[in-house]
Amino acid sequence: MRYVEVGTQNISVASSGARLLATLLGLCMDERFDVILIDEPELGLSPRVQERLSRLFQDPAKRAALFPHLTNIYLATHSHLFLSESLADNFVVAKDGADVSLTQIKTTIDRHRLQFNLLGNSLESLFLPAAIVVVEGKTDFEYIDRVIQLHLPTRRVTVIHGSGDVKWKIRGLEEALGDLQRSPFQSRIFVVLDSIHQPGLVADLTAMGVLRENIVTWTQNGIEHLYPESLLRDSFGGTSDISIEDDRISAGGITLTKSDLCEEVLVKIDTNTVLPDELQRELLDKIEAAIA
Repeated sequence: MRYVEVGTQNISVASSGARLLATLLGLCMDERFDVILIDEPELGLSPRVQERLSRLFQDPAKRAALFPHLTNIYLATHSHLFLSESLADNFVVAKDGADVSLTQIKTTIDRHRLQFNLLGNSLESLFLPAAIVVVEGKTDFEYIDRVIQLHLPTRRVTVIHGSGDVKWKIRGLEEALGDLQRSPFQSRIFVVLDSIHQPGLVADLTAMGVLRENIVTWTQNGIEHLYPESLLRDSFGGTSDISIEDDRISAGGITLTKSDLCEEVLVKIDTNTVLPDELQRELLDKIEAAIA
């Protein structure tokens, strides 16, 4: 047994993290070993200490100086801070009944997915939205934002008004989040388009990193066609068979502006309102699956 002091105090009165760290480093320096396996090195350590310990293990020069006898260090961890900078050095262990599998990380996307899972699969825990939805117009924004709030009340989904140029908004996201094709956000970014939109827009968005399956194109032109039938009937004297001309929505001899109709819908809609199947299937269900 050796006597160890931490800040002039016996290590026995130090924190559990400090005692574990001292034990861990002491074992690494023990020249009787050339290979060491460490289970959950993050226990009791602050994120800052975890990061420094991870860098120590991955820095060839520091390893050679402190424990040159070690040829390999194997870590089993739940902390993203211990992931190796070398893709091929990372593996995912999974268990299905009595079967245990080991899968090597081979792509940057796989590494991001692993890192994301180690963070709890929740961007919200990092004070980021769980998903981002970019829409084209003002009433699209107001309606879809309200519907998402009602149907995913515990999740933080950000709806962005594209102001008529969704590509510009996606470029802004790319500047904030980096290359979307390499970002954990890629599967959580959605773009909603009318049936009539700029030629080549879908191809441009996919080239910018938006997943094709996350680009929702409505079968009819105008978000008003995605309003609940029951609320349309309330606004248009019992009919939901609307026609749209410029800023005017007409049915049953009644004409409303897009803004007025949207305002009426937002006042009446609640969690019991039956939504159009297309809206539920093509947008809400996809968002829910992406953030599950």
